[in-house]
Amino acid sequence: MQLIGLIERLDPALYQPYLLTIRPSDPSLVPANCIALSWDVPKLFCWSGLKALFSLIQFLRREHIDIVQTFFQDSTVFGGLAAFIAGTRVRLACFRDLGFWLTPKQKKVLPFIYRRMTGFICNAHMVRDHFSHIFNIPLERMTVIGNGVEASALRFIQHTGPCQHIGIVGNMTRPVKRTDLFIKAAAIVAKTHPDIQWHILGDGHLRTELEQLAEDSGIRGKLQFAGRIDRIPEYLERLDIGVICSDSEGLSNALIEYMFKGVTAIATAVGGNPELIAHEKTGLLIPPNDAQALADALNRLIEDNDLRHHLALQAREKAEQAFNWPSCLQYHHHFYQHQLGRQP
Repeated sequence: MQLIGLIERLDPALYQPYLLTIRPSDPSLVPANCIALSWDVPKLFCWSGLKALFSLIQFLRREHIDIVQTFFQDSTVFGGLAAFIAGTRVRLACFRDLGFWLTPKQKKVLPFIYRRMTGFICNAHMVRDHFSHIFNIPLERMTVIGNGVEASALRFIQHTGPCQHIGIVGNMTRPVKRTDLFIKAAAIVAKTHPDIQWHILGDGHLRTELEQLAEDSGIRGKLQFAGRIDRIPEYLERLDIGVICSDSEGLSNALIEYMFKGVTAIATAVGGNPELIAHEKTGLLIPPNDAQALADALNRLIEDNDLRHHLALQAREKAEQAFNWPSCLQYHHHFYQHQLGRQP
């Protein structure tokens, strides 16, 4: 949703955005100020993919596109190569996680594409440093721009009573999110705090396997699989503690929402999480792949109401300062103009 939010807020006096999708997507998400193009390119390395590539090259030249910014790996290969051949002045790729999705083929192809991009936008310093190292990208070609957040839509709820509800937000399509670790830690905590209610927000093909794990762990009756939630911020209002226990993470939108909403956060010390959570100041950090460490952190916050409430207040203050759309837009505009060789 960061892409949609950025497009919606671009200054129409300066930018005319085009949105090209190469996979089926929800047309209702396309911003009104955007010229939308939907091309079905199921495979890049085939005859139909080659035809689509040359169609995009012609389009970029015909429309005199000045900036091509790509999100996700396939669009970077497809759009980045087309923009280079078309002679588009500014060619930007985005890094938003630590590349857990990289396949052996992509690791061979992407360096060729990255050498032909003019700049890179990362959502966290850890993400920038990671990709600079593995793909040998000079740091001066990269910038870090934090996520934009509409703070007015994330009303802060000060939880003053004892801890009752603990949850995790994340899809169930990628094992890297480690919802299984959350369930294992919940089973440990439930032995000493049997009244806690547990919540998992998200859906995907791993759900059946995770439901069975909850059953085998003896906490199925205390754990609610909420499924896909359209209005996550409203659901978060019932949570006292929010968990992000991924093995790999960029700049977690869910973690930012926890901070804004007053949900005290526990997160694994991976990716951009330490840039969001200062340990024992705005939340708690734990090592990855450690159910006992997660359980210990949960027990600590359950048993120390004052600490939990203090961390939530400090996290909200940090979130308001660091993540807002005006700053996000300003940083994007400055980077665009710098890439174009203009002074903003």
